[in-house]
Amino acid sequence: MRATGIGWAATATLASALVVGGLAAPPARAAITSSKVTTPANPSFFIADQDAKTQTFAIAGTTTGQNGIDDTVDVNCYSGGTFVTVARNVPLSPTGAFSIPKANLNEPLDLTCRLRAVPAGANPSNLTPFAGPAIGVGERGSEPVAGGPNAGKVVGYYVDAQQKTAAFDYNALGGCGLTDGYLYDSTFAQTTTTFSCDAALFSSNSATAPTRSELQIDGANAYDPFSAGQIDPNAIGLPSLTDTYTVDEATGNVAIHETDPLVECRETTYPPNVISCSSFASAGVTDDRTITQSSDGHVSSIEDSFKSTDGNAHSLDLLWDDSQHFWQGSGDSTQLEYEFPGQTGFSTHVAGDSVSLPTSNGGAIFVRMHSAADGDTGTGQGAIVYNRPASVATFTLVQSFQSEFTLHQTGTVPAAGSTTFRSAYVQDFKAADVASLAKAAAAAFLDTINITKSGKGKGRVTSSPSGIACGKACSHGYVDGTTVTLKAKPARGSRFAGWSGACKGRHDCRVTPDGNVTVKARFVLR
Repeated sequence: MRATGIGWAATATLASALVVGGLAAPPARAAITSSKVTTPANPSFFIADQDAKTQTFAIAGTTTGQNGIDDTVDVNCYSGGTFVTVARNVPLSPTGAFSIPKANLNEPLDLTCRLRAVPAGANPSNLTPFAGPAIGVGERGSEPVAGGPNAGKVVGYYVDAQQKTAAFDYNALGGCGLTDGYLYDSTFAQTTTTFSCDAALFSSNSATAPTRSELQIDGANAYDPFSAGQIDPNAIGLPSLTDTYTVDEATGNVAIHETDPLVECRETTYPPNVISCSSFASAGVTDDRTITQSSDGHVSSIEDSFKSTDGNAHSLDLLWDDSQHFWQGSGDSTQLEYEFPGQTGFSTHVAGDSVSLPTSNGGAIFVRMHSAADGDTGTGQGAIVYNRPASVATFTLVQSFQSEFTLHQTGTVPAAGSTTFRSAYVQDFKAADVASLAKAAAAAFLDTINITKSGKGKGRVTSSPSGIACGKACSHGYVDGTTVTLKAKPARGSRFAGWSGACKGRHDCRVTPDGNVTVKARFVLR
């Protein structure tokens, strides 16, 4: 009994000494019960440019339930039931606030996800108390020649552009063009890959027995910088491309501008190689490509404007390469079925099939997986919309991984000016949504003639083909390549003083728009 008493007293004395010395065990930590990421805004979209020195963004927020001394949080980004950690063990201020001025964009790279701050090291089963914004983080980088006499010359690039419910990524004209399309569910999980190398002009029209380049200028095989670099990165006269981009942080809408000087091999042997094509010469044409991604990632519109660089007119013969996937995880692209312009139903195809197309301006090609239910998230549906006549679609490869065809178009590049080919790629789950987006994309292809009137006089401007009747309708959209005649008729007491803008003089105005144009009509008092 005595020994027991001595032991208790010693223990009590030691505990007292620890308290006096300030070494008492800390009180139990209060659990962080909720949090809110307040920066960035909801939603926010970024591009991590790998050519830049740093790729960062700011994160800040608040927590409740913490003790304000030594609690920390992890900031994770959640999508499809999984997460990536953007920052670990972030300290809290005495008020429970946290701030990360330069979080690494490369952590949630190529993802759309939701930022949440959770207790460090925890994986809460209920994420509702931990609120935060949806973010999309895309990526961009240049593709230079690695070595040799052309080392550092940029011949390609890549861009991944994320939005909330869908995304696309891109490569150069001759690389893969529109490289992939993606559709997401409500948790930001990717459920299907739709397009897979589209709007491209490759250096060969077949993977097994090529007979020509998909781009020909004046009957000769021609190549963009990416294709030329694949033929011989050490060649004399290897061209380089330039690319720029902008991203709307609030919507994720992206615009990419790419300029490709086009070249030919000095020797005409096909297919070219490092021996037969050791030097390139200008083909006298440059392609200015503009890509616009919109509609929350469901539409990618592509405009290729071919311009003469030598003061001469040139003919174009184009085989646009379009490849489709439309499944994720497991699937079979041989079961993809298409409805081409002029057709009233869908059908599957095999390699070698050719589909003749109506000679009218433009059209839409719809694609879906055979037997998939409308709205099936595992496959999705799509449309390829184009604005100029196409003669034939030829299937070059149909296999389980992809279904590929070329779309044949021709055109003439004027000696002064340019000729433009427009296309749009639409992706969604339901047929009605795809059809609606495709219709809107086709309408956006129209070249709009805008009429403005000036002067103290009055008058009327009309058009043939119809569409413009100013005063009431002072603008109208026309299919690319349409020649429109404008007539000016002065009112009583006025006279027509002439055109300016896209037209000059006082006679009837004839304009063939290649893009939106403005024509000014001046009426003066007699």
